[in-house]
Amino acid sequence: NDGFTALMFSCQNGHDLCARALIKAGADLEKQTPKGNTALTISCQGGHEQCARALIEAKANLDVTKPDGFTALMISCQFGHELCTRALIKAGAQVDHALDGGFTALILACQDGHDLCARALIENGARVDHALEDRTTALQIACLNGHEQCTRTLLEHRATVDAAKNNGFTALMNACQNGH
Repeated sequence: NDGFTALMFSCQNGHDLCARALIKAGADLEKQTPKGNTALTISCQGGHEQCARALIEAKANLDVTKPDGFTALMISCQFGHELCTRALIKAGAQVDHALDGGFTALILACQDGHDLCARALIENGARVDHALEDRTTALQIACLNGHEQCTRTLLEHRATVDAAKNNGFTALMNACQNGH
């Protein structure tokens, strides 16, 4: 079962009523699989907002990190689950937690074009100009990958247009290089 508990299986499949019953019966909210997943990270990966809310209400640790450094918020943003993202932010999840190398939830959202997650993060204090170790910003990543809406959101919130990463490339250069 890969170290999964009944609560994890309920959350993986979006069965919020089962999850609530298990929580009420005392299920361990913080139990981790060998890969470091918790019921909350599993809920957020699948976009199961009601399961995530049940865990948040039960006071699950919002900022527990997997061995790779990912938090539930980062996972939610990477997969583009706006409602889970907003629930985590409202409950107080750290919006600017960074992985080794500098990846944040905002950069992960912009990498895959998840504008609604990016917007939720920015509206709640995420730093638009945070950069990776090589000085790559969310704006550069959005432009590189052709994610127009993320680019617009970042620009609306005053992302630095002419920031250059270590190789000298700016967001405009990234966009032009890839025909965006």
